[in-house]
Amino acid sequence: MSTKTWRRWHSHLTPANNRGRKTQITNNHGLPVSPILEPLKEKPARVHQPLESLTSFRKEVAANAFANALATPVRQCNFTGARLPSHYLLPFTTKFLRHEDDKLVPYLAPFENSSRQATRAYAFNSRQLINRLGQKKTWQRLLGHELRFGLTSRSDYKWPKQIDEIILSQLRQSVVRKLAWVFNKPKANLVIPLQSNTEYPPSACILYLRAKVLSSSSNPSITGYDLSGLLGHELLETLVKDTSLADNDALVLTQSYMTMSAHIALARLSTFLSSSDATSNSAKT
Repeated sequence: MSTKTWRRWHSHLTPANNRGRKTQITNNHGLPVSPILEPLKEKPARVHQPLESLTSFRKEVAANAFANALATPVRQCNFTGARLPSHYLLPFTTKFLRHEDDKLVPYLAPFENSSRQATRAYAFNSRQLINRLGQKKTWQRLLGHELRFGLTSRSDYKWPKQIDEIILSQLRQSVVRKLAWVFNKPKANLVIPLQSNTEYPPSACILYLRAKVLSSSSNPSITGYDLSGLLGHELLETLVKDTSLADNDALVLTQSYMTMSAHIALARLSTFLSSSDATSNSAKT
């Protein structure tokens, strides 16, 4: 996949991210102007803005994982009522499962990227909250007042067992897929071994392959992830197996259009496991 393709499809801040997206208006400082503030008479045509026309600042912002997390569409948590960028929320959808009596039963299940169903509800990205929702049918508050598919009562819905493990598995697989793609491009220098005497920008992050180096190599100015805590030992071994990076204790995931989706996936998994010691520093996203 070319760098240009990654720029378009993995950044919420590049004008050509989605087909048909309008060219963004920028202010005098090169920052994108919110569509809400755009004058009706000055709405731009639905054309792609050439990437070469972006200022250096906008290119840097478009490749920044923190900025892209904040640029995701704002949605409301159906449990807390908080309106947040969807990066900080977990989507749920209605999924019908057939029981032994051949009856289709609707479940409020975690949304899968491969699913064609629309998102039904959102909840804050927290394992602790998900476990709390499973108590005394608290999860029914996510359904709201308008039911779909001809259902007339919230009691018709079911809540999957061990749903926190299901979500954890989805988030982990997302991280593994994105990091595996990055690890298999050694010539691009997207991931480099950590050097103790080298300063790295805050937009990068450290990937600790071995927990024993956390205290000795931690850098307070950069987010660090303990991959053995995030992914588990088996997934981590599978990820680095047969790569040139397996013998390193820690790696640096650089800031790039090509690594941004990996940054975001790591942040979402870390946020979900925020009650554990999965991160050596609190992730800003």
